[in-house]
Amino acid sequence: MTTVTRTNLKCACGHQGQIVMRENDAPFSRQYEDYSLDGLKGNSFSVLDRFAKWDEVFREMKPVCPECGSKLTEDNIET
Repeated sequence: MTTVTRTNLKCACGHQGQIVMRENDAPFSRQYEDYSLDGLKGNSFSVLDRFAKWDEVFREMKPVCPECGSKLTEDNIET
């Protein structure tokens, strides 16, 4: 089974988007995490047999606001 988690990001200009993470949570099967962006520019990112940390996710995905072009970081995560 796949679990989907969405993490909201907000740019200083007010634009909002999400990091979407899909992970395999089925027992006795291979662990994976697939990351994509919704409403933001940047790259996709995947890992196998481990869990990614936020610094790695942001480094690999390089999320950018499509409205103003600002680079987004962990500081842009909405809590």
